[in-house]
This record gives sequence, C-alpha cells and structure tokens, in this order.
Amino acid sequence: MNKWLPCIGILMSFSAVSLTTEIGTFGDVWEIAEQNLLTVIEGQVESAFLGNEEKIQQEWRERVTKNAERPEPVQRLTKALKNTTRTFDPSFTVTKDIRDHNGIVFARKGQKVNPFDITPFNETLYFIDGDDEKQLAWVAAQKPATAIHKIILVNGNIKTTAETLNQRIYFDQGGVLVSRFGIEKLPSVVDEMSNQSLLRITEVAVQ
Repeated sequence: MNKWLPCIGILMSFSAVSLTTEIGTFGDVWEIAEQNLLTVIEGQVESAFLGNEEKIQQEWRERVTKNAERPEPVQRLTKALKNTTRTFDPSFTVTKDIRDHNGIVFARKGQKVNPFDITPFNETLYFIDGDDEKQLAWVAAQKPATAIHKIILVNGNIKTTAETLNQRIYFDQGGVLVSRFGIEKLPSVVDEMSNQSLLRITEVAVQ
C-alpha cells in the first residue's frame, strides 16, 4: 500500500492599482488606520486552523485512504449473461518517427505497428467487480496458462479484495483499460490468441 503525506496548500492572490492626482489639500489629513486585507485574511485562516490541525489532518488522511482503497467505480458495466469471445487488434498508427537510444528510426510516421510483432503479451488480465462474491470465487479458482496474471477491479475495495484473494490487486481508474479493450461485461478475461498477433477478450457468465 502506498503512503500518502498530507499536503494542504492555500493560494491567495491580490492586486491593487493606485492612482494619485495633485488636487490640493482640503481639511485635515489623517493616516489610514485600516488593517491590510491580506493580514486580516491570514489571521482568519490561522484562527480557523488553530487547535484543529490534528483533527483536520486526520480527516484528510481518512478521506485519502478511503478514496485510495475504493476509487470511483467504472460506470456502465454489467454482468455477463453468456460466454462470448472476440478478438482485439492492438495495432496502432505511428504519429511521428520513433527512434531508439542511438537515434535510429525503427518506426516511421504513418506506419501501422503491432506491438506483439516485437514482444509477446505473456499476461492474463481478469476484470472483475470486487463487491461481487461470485466473481471473487470465480477468479480465485482460475489457473492461467501465462507466467503473469493480474486481477483488475472496476469496482470494490482494493485492500479487502487483496486480503480475500491473497494477492496483489489493481484498479482500472477512470476506466482506461476498459475503454481501450471495449469491455462491457464482467467478468472479462484478456489474453493473447495463440499463434496470432491479436488479443482474445472473453466474457464469462458466472453462476
């Protein structure tokens, strides 16, 4: 689990424009006795925090921990009602020349590149809802053929899911991977198609 250090920043900006014109003196002249606006606000802020620093920091830590353990769920995902399989082509078009550390171009602008032509995808990705006990039981029983496998939550508590499954858990914050693979049903499995430079995406109906 990452550690979070509290950091509270207050940024205040003031600007003033002064315009003076010599029009003579009328009546007595008095020194301005008003407090500087910045000083007044700083005093109010300091007064509000005085004696409450520990409480405020504790509340802040609790909010950060809660958000870190249970991020915002990925929306518009439903349970799979039947088993389905489809392919996904990871190829992309290069937008500019890509060079290696020696300056040699190995991919030119406009070229279509499939990353699996360079390196295999030796992973299995499981996308699940961590609040669904049936999905937890299902993923715990999986025996992936790849050397690496990752369980990726789209909803649920990372900490309790990790404890339940006794392994490291990831979370697809913002639904980046879900959008990339076009996942709509849960649970879903992403792995590489045998002897092809394609990914296989399988939706599984968990009973």
